[in-house]
This record gives sequence, C-alpha cells and structure tokens, in this order.
Amino acid sequence: MKLLYVVNQINGTTGLERILAIKANYFIKEFNYDIVMVTLNEVEETPFFDLNESIKIIRLPNKSNPLSHITQFGKINKILKQESPDTVIICIDNIFGLYLPAFLKKKYTYVYERHNSKRVNLGQGATSFKAKVLNGIKKKLLDRGGKHYDTVVLLSDDHLAEWSHLKNLKVINNPLIFYPETYAKLENKRVLAVGRHTHQKGFDMLMKSWAKVVEKHKDWKLDVYGKKDHDSSYMDLAKAYGITDYVTFHDPVPNIMEVYLESSIYALSSRYEGFPLVLIETMACGVPAVAFNCPCGVKELITHGEDGLHVPVDDTDEFAKSLIYLIENQEIRTKMGAKARKNILRLSPENIFPQWKNLFEQLSA
Repeated sequence: MKLLYVVNQINGTTGLERILAIKANYFIKEFNYDIVMVTLNEVEETPFFDLNESIKIIRLPNKSNPLSHITQFGKINKILKQESPDTVIICIDNIFGLYLPAFLKKKYTYVYERHNSKRVNLGQGATSFKAKVLNGIKKKLLDRGGKHYDTVVLLSDDHLAEWSHLKNLKVINNPLIFYPETYAKLENKRVLAVGRHTHQKGFDMLMKSWAKVVEKHKDWKLDVYGKKDHDSSYMDLAKAYGITDYVTFHDPVPNIMEVYLESSIYALSSRYEGFPLVLIETMACGVPAVAFNCPCGVKELITHGEDGLHVPVDDTDEFAKSLIYLIENQEIRTKMGAKARKNILRLSPENIFPQWKNLFEQLSA
C-alpha cells in the first residue's frame, strides 16, 4: 500500500503534526506501507517530531497569495502521476484543503482527514460588516465542502453534527500515543496546560480562572507549554490579573510526557477542538483533567466525575471551582487519575490504527 499525504507542514509543534508523525511511523513499521508527504507551506526544516527516514518528503512552498495555489495544483498533479499512490490523504483544516480534490486528477482515491472543528476557519469575535460577510461566505463554503472526497474521516461522534451534509463520513478517533509504565503521583502542586497561544485554546479564560484559584491556593503553580504569540498577550494578561508569580509560560518540548508525569491536574480551556490529543496524553499519565465541554470530543474522552471534570464553555467561575475541588481533594484526584489511565486504553494504537488499514483496503479493493 502506498499513501500520499498532502499537508500544510510537518515541522510544526501542534497535535496534528504529532499525530501525523506517529501514524506514518506506525504504518511503515506495522503495515509495511510506503509513505510520501507533500507539504505546501514550509521550507526545508527538520521536523519537530521524529519521522521514519524512509518517508519521502516533497516540499512545495506557498508564497502566501492566491495565485500560488494555482501553480501548486499542477505540481501536485505531477507528483501524483510520478508517485502513483493507492490513496491520497488531504490533511489540511482549511477551505483550500476541503476543495483540493476538485482541482486534481480524478483517477485517485481521496480521503479528507479533518482534525479540527469548523470554528477554526471562521473569524472569532467578528463585529465589522466586512468580517461578518466574510464569515458568512466561509460558512457556506465549509457547509458545502467535502463532496469531492471518497471518504471524510472525522475524529469524534461529536464532530459528525458539523458535517451532516455529507454521506461519505467515517469516525476514527485519535490514538493513544504513549502509555508510560510509571504514572503521575499527583503530589506536585502543579497544574498543566498545553497549546499554542491562540484564541482557540482559551488561555484568556484560563488566566481569569487561575486568578480565582490563586486567591485560595498561592502555593500552587500553573505551567503553560506551547508556541507563544508575538504580542505576549497572555503573559500581559497574567500580569494584569496579578498572577505572574503563579504562572509560567514555556516553549514547546518534544518529550511532553515527562511534563505530564510531574503534574497533578490538567487544565483544558479550549473554546473548540477536534479530538484533543492533550486529554488522551494526560489521561494516559494518570493526571485528571478539568476541561471546558467544548466541541468536539471532550465529553467522549472525559466521563464527568469519574475520570475528570468538564464544565460549560466560558464558565470561568465553575472552571476555577473545579480546579480548586481537585486541589483540595487529593484522594478524589488520585482516584480520578487512576480511572483516567484505565479508561483511555480503549484508544490504544492496536485498536485505532487497524481501522485506518481497513479503510485503505476497502477503498483500494
């Protein structure tokens, strides 16, 4: 089986790049697949996550203007002819990716692998007339896209509602990436959050909640790992709340598992997700999470009150109360962590990746 992935980049630090690397490496090792990756938006750099050396990488840098997309169509078609893959997987969470097969040769089998909510493509907090009109156009394009694919793969049942206009849908969850022999002792007075400094990740709400936690528990610290924004807006926000002594912002690290194992609570403050990989990882390490019950995937991962807690999106007061509850109740924290570690085994690679294998074989039959 030969797979050809078309992606924006593979040298990023997000969950999408992490999953792509893990998946490709597994497919090569366990299924003996040949894999080609075509990137559309990066220059030659060393991938942040380890990739099997047998993966062929072809980079088609985008010049960040609409005309460059036109030239990329021809280049991708040329690559398809040269590589002759059994299946082409488009893994780009934007409108360009959603419609890409419409401009490519029809003789190939196309799979769209969607990693995020449609909300990621819409301007957040748009108030101007122009922004509202643009959002309306984008929403119509999103709601009508995906019909050029043989299969659209989503990450959760929660995700299905956003793509109800399609019939070619399949749900395959993100897999459990690691399952350490040791697990977090949950004794360190440390709450962890991981993610890029973007509106989606909701760190503005997390800072507001953490300010309430600090009022009662100044001996606890919040560590945030992820690519920082140029404006340092969340660091400025922490300063405005007077909590700079109680929160530290770190750059991304490749071996995030070690960070999970030294934490006692995970805080997921996202406004929306696809199927949050960070929750899978923290549960594998036996760390209970407090999460906004955002679309998509949180309620499918966390059983409220059993292996973690979820609260309504934007309810920063309840989010803070839930953090305080776990801080003040170590026995409950420990029970939830143990249950999380047990429950997340349902997403083991041995359960998830054969679903991809079955899909590829069905499409190429």
